[in-house]
Amino acid sequence: MKATFKTILFAAALLLGAVSCNRLDLEPKGMLDDGTLFSSEFGVRKYLAGVYNDLPIEDFCYKYADNDKGYSTMNAGGYHRGNVWEALKGYGSTICYETTGRGNGDTAGQWGYWPYDRVREINVMIDKLPDYQEAWTADRYEELMAEARFIRAYYYFAMAKRYGGVPIVDKVQDPTAPMEELQVVRATEYETWKFIYDDLKFAMDNGAADKSEVYRGNRYAAAALMAKAMLWAGCVAKYNQYTGITGPATDAGLMGMDPADAKEFFQYAYDACKFLHDAGFRLHTGADKEKAYTEIFIEDLAGEEDIFVKTFGTPNTVVPWNSSLYSSYDDMVLPKGTGMAQSVGAAIHATWDLVSLYETPAVVDADGYPVRFDSYDDFWNTDEMEPRCRANFFFSGMVEPVSGTKLDIQQGVFTTLAAKAADLTPEDNNFVAPNCIKLQDPGKTQDVGGFGNVKITGVNGIKRNGDEGFSTTGIFVRKYMNYKADPATRQLHQSTQSWKVFRYGEILMDWAEAAYELGLETGNNALKAEAFEHVNEIRARAGAHPHEMVASPADIGEELYGFPLDENLQYIRDERRRELCIENQGEWDQRRWRTAHSILASNYWPRTLMPYKVLNEDKYIFLNEVEVYGRRLSFDKRNYYEAIPGGEINKNPKLVRNDGY
Repeated sequence: MKATFKTILFAAALLLGAVSCNRLDLEPKGMLDDGTLFSSEFGVRKYLAGVYNDLPIEDFCYKYADNDKGYSTMNAGGYHRGNVWEALKGYGSTICYETTGRGNGDTAGQWGYWPYDRVREINVMIDKLPDYQEAWTADRYEELMAEARFIRAYYYFAMAKRYGGVPIVDKVQDPTAPMEELQVVRATEYETWKFIYDDLKFAMDNGAADKSEVYRGNRYAAAALMAKAMLWAGCVAKYNQYTGITGPATDAGLMGMDPADAKEFFQYAYDACKFLHDAGFRLHTGADKEKAYTEIFIEDLAGEEDIFVKTFGTPNTVVPWNSSLYSSYDDMVLPKGTGMAQSVGAAIHATWDLVSLYETPAVVDADGYPVRFDSYDDFWNTDEMEPRCRANFFFSGMVEPVSGTKLDIQQGVFTTLAAKAADLTPEDNNFVAPNCIKLQDPGKTQDVGGFGNVKITGVNGIKRNGDEGFSTTGIFVRKYMNYKADPATRQLHQSTQSWKVFRYGEILMDWAEAAYELGLETGNNALKAEAFEHVNEIRARAGAHPHEMVASPADIGEELYGFPLDENLQYIRDERRRELCIENQGEWDQRRWRTAHSILASNYWPRTLMPYKVLNEDKYIFLNEVEVYGRRLSFDKRNYYEAIPGGEINKNPKLVRNDGY
């Protein structure tokens, strides 16, 4: 065991130079024995550095369907993989139509994620730390054990939401044991979620209680993960029955759970949210609601809205083997231009599908005709648009604050226009509207008979011979853009803003959903009403109007998804999309709600909000067209569960395949 342990330590030591969730910027010092590692703060931090670094957090560097299994991690030599700048080309928001980008398409077989190497490292700590208990105060010892179990739960959560029931390995296996003992069978999905619950409950009860320490897994991070994980489990129990997938794995309880179990898990989620509320977390707000909302994602809000945070630095040199955690977010969401994106630019583009969920001015009138605006500024520079919407997106006419550039995303011109909007925006990305002029490149003018030389395309608008640097939807992403950045740093690998892994805004949305689901399960109308208290707290911070719960809600689920769902719960889900958009949550929400196959059933095409000028009227309109590159989205029911990695089944024939594969 000792020799094996030292081998693990050596591998872990190579990973320790990273700036990770807990700012562990310590240099590797070579191989250390377990006494050094588990009897001092220095040693424990050193041991956990690589484990934190690989924690399955869908952050700036998260990319679905890639060789990094969805995450930017360290390779075996301890160096950061060098292609993380491409993450935005396969961002999670592009497969739930919040944004569109190069990575759209089939989401099947994305990950092959099986992190039992990291689970083993945590099990080693849980196994070895008691041998050095005398080196710690009683409280600190329990805090470290709690931290380890929080981390283990995080890894298991990442597997459970992909595969359902997985092998539960909670002890360090002896590699010299007979193969029969090393081949662990899959637990049921219920047992897997309860294992995650047990680890997180221990971490909530015993973890560190310093709210300002947001970079390590304390009791509050554990509660936040509890809320997310148990909400997932409750939804699987309630809604997986409607997918119709059957087979040996389902029959064995490895995929899906008894719908009667939903109440138990929703209660766990509800209790975790209340725990965080009672601990004093609150929303960050201010008189200027647009400004306050942008601050959530850039400012240090430890002890206020921030619960668990992952930090990023910049490499000393831009080379793949630098071991710092870094991202290229600003360079990959902003348009190209002086003081804006310096290298790639605009790899993802926000969609009308998302923006239309917010309070915005109408772009089509009651008779179906495009609304005329005196200026394209009039769409966003109005009290009709909620401040949160402006904080999340850049529209044509808005000023990008760092560069001072006024964005211009005009798509084209109409010489005259009498048609209804529906006649101009069919489900055909090759459609050419009558009396409309479009050009191949941004920032172009043309002589138009009777109107002289006029601007056809805005300088930040469509570029038809390329899909980067310029807008393909009329909307740029603003959320998480660093408004404090030096313009010179808006290059690859230079973004330094932190990723807010868990924030209180998400907790309120978890709480609202858990409360309403519990109300449905128990017939408790007070819980349903409470759900909308949490929703309206979010909406008040957003600068949006309050929403009143419908007393006798209609069932809209049968038509939308093929199973019951009342309109109040749909509203809560829509509010979640508004609050948590482009935080790599939308795809996972659609999966746990079991709605993705209905929404994307017919190769879904994301829509745009493109501004045009109507020359004979000297007015502007906005059209919700099919995105110009026509990237369709699809989802198959079987993909609610991923296939167990084939290599793992070859090593362990006791693993039952998931149904459908």
